[in-house]
Amino acid sequence: MAVRTHGPVADGRNATYGGQPTGNRPIRAKGQHGRVPSRPIRVDDASRRARRQLDDLVRDLRAARKAAGLSQIALARELGDSRQLITAWERGIRTPDSIQLACWGALVGLDVPIRAFPSGSPLRDAGQLRLIARARADIGDKAWTWRTEVPVADDPRDRRAFDVVLAGHAGRIGLEAITRLTDAQAQVRAAILKQETAGLERMVLVVAQTRHNRAAVADAAPTILGAFPAAPREVMRALRDGDLPTANGIVLI
Repeated sequence: MAVRTHGPVADGRNATYGGQPTGNRPIRAKGQHGRVPSRPIRVDDASRRARRQLDDLVRDLRAARKAAGLSQIALARELGDSRQLITAWERGIRTPDSIQLACWGALVGLDVPIRAFPSGSPLRDAGQLRLIARARADIGDKAWTWRTEVPVADDPRDRRAFDVVLAGHAGRIGLEAITRLTDAQAQVRAAILKQETAGLERMVLVVAQTRHNRAAVADAAPTILGAFPAAPREVMRALRDGDLPTANGIVLI
């Protein structure tokens, strides 16, 4: 069940590669409309979408049952359930689980896959918020306008968002805050796809300075440096000066 946001990417200086944070000023997470959706809003929206999608699926399964000439009794017999339960499903009184939906679909000639798709930025944890705060304290506000949770595109089907977009006279830079590198190649590819879709001049991965992440960056260097070749110090120097780095880069803060 794909979930995506919409809205255009909007326009906006002192971190060291050695991981020595120079400040810890907190920042308020502001998006295109000045506010990041709260957890209850996200959960409520997801619940409503899931309910609609489930209702649509049950209607499709009911229509397929009728088209196949299967009675509720015959379907119930094959599923090992009662006709009353089938009736409750089709009337929305009861909700079948994922296994029951898949079996129902198989009996009426429909495949009911369950897949997960990217649906925008995940809910930020405290560690990620602290990482963004350190990055802002290090890079500064004089040369850049900071915007957080900026949608990648104005396509309503695309719910991806940048953690941060810096906009200034030099251009626009996307920042992705990563507290833990788990699959460096996949995380890098996702960032590049966002950059290409939005047409940002540069993309910088801001990675938390930890032993695990240092090792992960070193291990993945042969596969990720092609897309993020700029040296960390050069990237930081450019950001402090309000300039675009010479290329995409990865920095540890």
